[in-house]
Amino acid sequence: MIAVAGPRIDQSALNAPREVELKGFVPDLYRVLAVCDIAVVQGGLSTAMELTANRRPFIYFPLRHHFEQDIHVRHRLNRHGAGRAMDYSTDGPEEIAAALCEELCRPIKYLAVDPGGARRTATLLGEML
Repeated sequence: MIAVAGPRIDQSALNAPREVELKGFVPDLYRVLAVCDIAVVQGGLSTAMELTANRRPFIYFPLRHHFEQDIHVRHRLNRHGAGRAMDYSTDGPEEIAAALCEELCRPIKYLAVDPGGARRTATLLGEML
């Protein structure tokens, strides 16, 4: 199991079991996400959409009172039928474990992610310049 803590978190402060490989930074993380069995992530759009585009199961924890994560990202993922929103304040180890098992067993029927977004954005920006 790999846990990506981020570059600013002191990994020694995380009491991870020996079986968990802690990483502060993973270059090309999208490649790891593309082949993972299941992911547990914060509620950011980029990571969640990488998982959605690659049809990987995941649970996510949007930050409370964070408009983008709690409203926009949740709405977009719901529209794609992707991921499962969880809540740090109410979901404990039993609920998280149950959600992981359920998501691993759930057939992936995510709405396809259009791969042409970057090209369309570059075209629109080019027209503005």
